[in-house]
Amino acid sequence: MITIKPRTWRAIEKHGGDVVGPYPDIEAAFLALGKAAIDAAVLDIRLNAEDVFPLADVLREKGIPFFFVTGFDRDVLPKRFRKEQIIRKPIAPFEVLIEVALRISRKASRH
Repeated sequence: MITIKPRTWRAIEKHGGDVVGPYPDIEAAFLALGKAAIDAAVLDIRLNAEDVFPLADVLREKGIPFFFVTGFDRDVLPKRFRKEQIIRKPIAPFEVLIEVALRISRKASRH
């Protein structure tokens, strides 16, 4: 699941990942969450002026690893997310690729 710019998700696909998204808003992302198998999520903190934190709560409940990309400082995160990984904008696609691979690898090693 991805809620960031097309350049980044195209890089993920180019390296063999299947991208679900990107989504224009939180509602669309929630709908997809119920329909698609998701291994990891890349979340922009603000998606069309909406905070992505309710989606992050559900991902956490489902055990789906995620991280945030943002141009904002860490203190905009609610306390419950302050220990989550943040990649600061502007981002290079390889940064996202590495972080997605790490998240999926960690999840697989726990099972």
